Amino acid sequence: MKRNTHTIVPGSAFKLLAGEDNLSCYQFGTNTARHLFCKTCGICSYYVPRSNPDGAAVTVHCIDPGTVASVTLKQYDGQNWEASYQATGIQAASKPATGS
Repeated sequence: MKRNTHTIVPGSAFKLLAGEDNLSCYQFGTNTARHLFCKTCGICSYYVPRSNPDGAAVTVHCIDPGTVASVTLKQYDGQNWEASYQATGIQAASKPATGS
């Protein structure tokens, strides 16, 4: 089973620390999403999603323990992309948090 549970963060909050030169980009369909795979092992540790082109979808299993306090999970139906996009409110996930 592919462990593709990911969390979307604002692009301004995402920083790749190393390995950018070892990534290969794959695009399809609308060419909005940018799926980035490691050229060595093939894992997609993060990608720029079609639903949130201003953010990064980071694979939860690739985040170092203790790096984030919590992750909110939402189900997303990729076969019914447009309906799921509207129903989940996922577009807000890549917007920086406001206020405290």
